[in-house]
Amino acid sequence: MLGTTWGAVDDLISDAEYHVLRPAGPAGCTAVVRETSFLVIGDGEAYAVGRTGLALGESASWTVDDGYRPVDAGTYELDWGRGGGFLRISGTSTDPVVRGGSADIDCGW
Repeated sequence: MLGTTWGAVDDLISDAEYHVLRPAGPAGCTAVVRETSFLVIGDGEAYAVGRTGLALGESASWTVDDGYRPVDAGTYELDWGRGGGFLRISGTSTDPVVRGGSADIDCGW
């Protein structure tokens, strides 16, 4: 219960936004992103969600300068292939990605 409470408080403090990215991949694999912003830093995590609707763990994370939210702004690419998806996160010239920035999206087909 404490973990759920802490997660909800963190979502409120960091003004978390969740995005389900389209298109979905083969066999219904979907990329879901959580973006947060606090003071001058923006963070994001990507999760691979399969047919069960559950993410088994974080696929990747990134940090962006000045609280920029790349997925919300549309500065990302998601490509699907036979082996899964690949997510590329881009910042801007004034709000660059300072850590991370790419993710393999694999639902474990």
